[in-house]
Amino acid sequence: MKNLILIIILFLIATNFAQARVFKAVVRTESNRAHQEDVVLQDLISETSFEGKHFRIVRGKSNEAIKFDDSEELIFKAATVYYHLTKARNYFLNHIRSALVADQAQMIIRLELTNQFSELGHFAHDNLDPQSNNALTVPGGKGLASRGVQPWETEIWFRPKKRVHIDDLKVNGLANQEFKGLMRGFRNQIHMQSLQKFMVNILQVMMGTSRQSSPFSIDNVFRTAGSSVIMEFGYQFIDPITKLASRKWYWLDTALIPEIIYHEYSHAALSDHLLLTHSTAVIEGMADFFAGQIAGSPKLAKHIKKYNTFNGKNAKRKQDYMIQFEMGEYANTDFVFGMLWEIKNLLGEENGEKFMFELRKRVTTNSAIRKELIDGIIQTCDEYCANPFVDKIRILKALNQRGI
Repeated sequence: MKNLILIIILFLIATNFAQARVFKAVVRTESNRAHQEDVVLQDLISETSFEGKHFRIVRGKSNEAIKFDDSEELIFKAATVYYHLTKARNYFLNHIRSALVADQAQMIIRLELTNQFSELGHFAHDNLDPQSNNALTVPGGKGLASRGVQPWETEIWFRPKKRVHIDDLKVNGLANQEFKGLMRGFRNQIHMQSLQKFMVNILQVMMGTSRQSSPFSIDNVFRTAGSSVIMEFGYQFIDPITKLASRKWYWLDTALIPEIIYHEYSHAALSDHLLLTHSTAVIEGMADFFAGQIAGSPKLAKHIKKYNTFNGKNAKRKQDYMIQFEMGEYANTDFVFGMLWEIKNLLGEENGEKFMFELRKRVTTNSAIRKELIDGIIQTCDEYCANPFVDKIRILKALNQRGI
């Protein structure tokens, strides 16, 4: 009898040990700064690896969970990913009450994977444009029995960090276009003011009311046209000047940025209606919104320079609609994120959050911002707003102020 009790006690100790362990991970402080902290990983079912009830963290194309005695850097990444995925899952399960998340099987999470995704082969060939500095949520596939490719479920892939020189960087040019558009307008305004000032001087000389002997004197030309010359120089050479003043190396360690982890899991949690086929403004904006909700902040990937040298996203950035936002190459701008965040604030935190989760049923991955997304917002308001008539007017006014 004593032996049986001892066995039961040892079993309970072992079970508890397998369910929770402490590791260092990247977490956010109350002021939204990132730092390392000891965290407890729940629901582990292995005493030696990152194998949990809901997540298995693996390296590359392996299906074996990363061991607790692996390299310090890999353990740090695995623990950070596991911790924040658990937080994201709990949000959708306990706060949103997602039936999809409740029924999800254990998800494989891949770190340091450079392969592109193949709908048929799961992994593209190793030499086909190796990937870095990003993350990806991939849909499940049936595999290819003739090639020995087994079926797989939805997975999340976190690419390795890679230092990229500014000369080799392929960046989204939309922000640069916006800035140059502002510069162009300011430049034209300066030129017009200089021309007006010059013409006034000529008229004053002709009428004998000017103190200048000639509007074409060196002093007068420099005084009148100097600002235009400086403005024109800045406008023409803004790209090389910006490049010279910018940092020279960039990288993005997606496995160590909480909001990117939330963003990718949100893709999986919303995939019952927003299919994981390709990247569009609507599907990325919806994932950004829920990443912000889980993080409790409208700022994504900010104040985390050690792991992210890019700019991140900010839902409170004031930005007018541009037709370019509908294009796939601009899917990751923060326009839709900001628009959804503003509507949530109009409706109130709790109602706005539920509203956005219902909105996913009325849009698709291919929805355009100015058509299907707006229609979906209005339809959702008809059914879920507390006061649909008034709330729709408030929403439409907010959208109109954003140029829609």
